[in-house]
Amino acid sequence: MPGAQANAETGGSSLAIPAASKQKALAYGFLQYANAGAGVQTRIAGGAFPSTTADLQSSAFLNKSIPYFGGQKINQVLAQSASDVVKGWSYLPFQVYANSIFNESADQAYIGKTTMASGLKAWQDALVTYGNQRGFTINK
Repeated sequence: MPGAQANAETGGSSLAIPAASKQKALAYGFLQYANAGAGVQTRIAGGAFPSTTADLQSSAFLNKSIPYFGGQKINQVLAQSASDVVKGWSYLPFQVYANSIFNESADQAYIGKTTMASGLKAWQDALVTYGNQRGFTINK
């Protein structure tokens, strides 16, 4: 809906076991630890985003004060944002390029060289130009 608030996401990580691995059982045990076991809490404590909805919705995660953000409980905003990702969202077909130019545009707001709105607009404009030049149909 034009003009409506929308949310998307970018980022994340993945862990995989290479087919040629000689230690698949050990690697699988680590994956379970890191993504669904006690390692989840270790990763969250280190600043990683929860890999389970139970942890994402837990009061321990939601009510944690983050010193970097002046003690604010920003996980509440992050959790809400994660639940508000619009249906049908997907990465751009040129996402690698989009990531590569982020520092030249939107990231400039983090270091005080522009506002977030201006930085995001510059990123959007650059991506629209890039996509159009490569024959993609761009909907803003």
